Amino acid sequence: MDKTQFLNELEAKLAGLDSEEKQEVLADYMEHFAVGESSGKTEQEIVFDLGSPNEIARDILAERGGQLSEESYYMPNQQKKRGAGFKVGIFLAMLIPNLIIYSLLLSFWGVVAGFIGSTVGFFLTPLAFVLDAVLNQAFEWYKFFGTIGIVGLGFVFLVATIWLAKVMIMATVSYTKFNFHLMKGESRHV
Repeated sequence: MDKTQFLNELEAKLAGLDSEEKQEVLADYMEHFAVGESSGKTEQEIVFDLGSPNEIARDILAERGGQLSEESYYMPNQQKKRGAGFKVGIFLAMLIPNLIIYSLLLSFWGVVAGFIGSTVGFFLTPLAFVLDAVLNQAFEWYKFFGTIGIVGLGFVFLVATIWLAKVMIMATVSYTKFNFHLMKGESRHV
């Protein structure tokens, strides 16, 4: 549902109000859309946050002592509640894709763990250099400059590790939320 559909449905459900009050309410909700759009939300996200026009109209009319007409109880966009059998069917239909996708996510988390281990290893190189110099009682310049280069590579790996971990967190959370919304039967998945 977009902004126009939302406002038209709300206006139709507020048929019991006089014209001036109805326009005030609609102006308030147009302002909600303006504020939401200025903060980067889509019209669908704003509608989702506001709730159904039916509930809004019911609350507004209840405050003013009115009631919704019988025809306003029809909501074409309302989803039916899914039964347990339907949810089991969705679970079974999503079982193989979930096994594949979660296996891929787990393998990519292994890559993240490898990057973390490499980064820690690169940053521990100066300790190894000092231990080598103390135990062998020899300071060698090529090892010193090699250590500096490896620590620099450690910083590159640190940035890559942080970026990769953020991407993996977003992917894992988004896919898990998608599955929860799918099982609940909600039309907004992510």
